Amino acid sequence: MNELKNFPKALLQKILFTALIGVVCLIVGAAYFIFSKDTITLVLSGFVFVFSIIRSAGLYHTIAKQKYEIVEGTCIGVSSKPFQKQVTVKVMDDAGIESTLRFGKQTKVKIGFRYRFYFKQGQRVSVGSAYFDTALSSDHFLGFDELEEFIAPSKEPKETDSKTISQ
Repeated sequence: MNELKNFPKALLQKILFTALIGVVCLIVGAAYFIFSKDTITLVLSGFVFVFSIIRSAGLYHTIAKQKYEIVEGTCIGVSSKPFQKQVTVKVMDDAGIESTLRFGKQTKVKIGFRYRFYFKQGQRVSVGSAYFDTALSSDHFLGFDELEEFIAPSKEPKETDSKTISQ
């Protein structure tokens, strides 16, 4: 359990929420079964529970073995086209290298903020269509952390710096 403390916050939340969804579905299914004696609902909620636990265990294994990649940088652009379910995010790292990422519209990123994006390692399939590439790689995105708002370093010395220099 000590290694859970070393997991990135966004990835730990994903594991916990995935397991929690399964537990809540099982509890609701069991309560409905007790109320109405509907075995189909109980069986289906049991399946949701089992598959969410399997998914959580897979995520745990991926994160514990550090089989994920990190893209970190400042968001310099967010664009979306009408009638599409994804947004295009442009991120620039500290070395000035620009990366273009695609996420579902539910991913809320803001221009000028620094982020750390987590992706599963694996074979990337590209078919040439932005829509199909995003759909095929949707399971690779694990989550993101907002680091802080980007503040450009000033080139002018501060007042306290000039006092220190003159003394």
